[in-house]
Amino acid sequence: MAFKRFLVCADNHGHLVNKQAVKKFKAFKEDFKPHHTIHLGDLFDLTSIRKGASESDRQLGIAEDFQAGLEFLDLGFNYLTLGNHDARLWEHAEDSQTGVMRESCQTLVKHAESAFRERRIKYVHYNVNQYLQLPEGGPKFLHGFLAGQNPAKAHFDRFGPCLVGHCHSPDTYTAKHISGGQAHVLGCMANIESMTYAERYPNRLGWRTGWGFGIINDKTGKWNFWDVVEEDGCYISPTGIL
Repeated sequence: MAFKRFLVCADNHGHLVNKQAVKKFKAFKEDFKPHHTIHLGDLFDLTSIRKGASESDRQLGIAEDFQAGLEFLDLGFNYLTLGNHDARLWEHAEDSQTGVMRESCQTLVKHAESAFRERRIKYVHYNVNQYLQLPEGGPKFLHGFLAGQNPAKAHFDRFGPCLVGHCHSPDTYTAKHISGGQAHVLGCMANIESMTYAERYPNRLGWRTGWGFGIINDKTGKWNFWDVVEEDGCYISPTGIL
């Protein structure tokens, strides 16, 4: 019997990334030495091309945001589940009503997919029918589709044991039946104060910066997972203050 280590993060949101969290994550990875490193999506923010973007939002460019997302991949990932923010790029590349927007997004899509291939990242699009798993088995990895109260349970009810991002609020659900199983929602790698679009969003009160890590039995697929969460400038994990 042997255990493999895996490291998971989500929601850096391009140029809105929390630079201090990146430094902590990088140092943690160097010490933890994971066999697998997974990104759960919202690599980019793409505020200016979201549906319902305000006039001021539409005036924002996406070059800095896009480049920041690609640079985040330099932390070294094996797996990526694209998120709802990322999906905006592919959606506009497919069916934007503006030719210039459509062609610009097609160029960026090609650049992004090339970057994924160069880094040998296995990825899936933002779709409820698509998720990733490790070769050893274990939980499903997906960006996440449900927010509100008890998001870990809501995802478990639909996807079974899983690890998700999307909500920015760490949450855990342990199933109460004979087969067991858990679901975990991770914090985000973005600078929460910079995410001004959510200033009047009550769920933001539960948002936290952080990531997660785990181990998986390569014979049975059984796994355990723990959160790292920032509180008052300190990054707290089960192993202590980082």
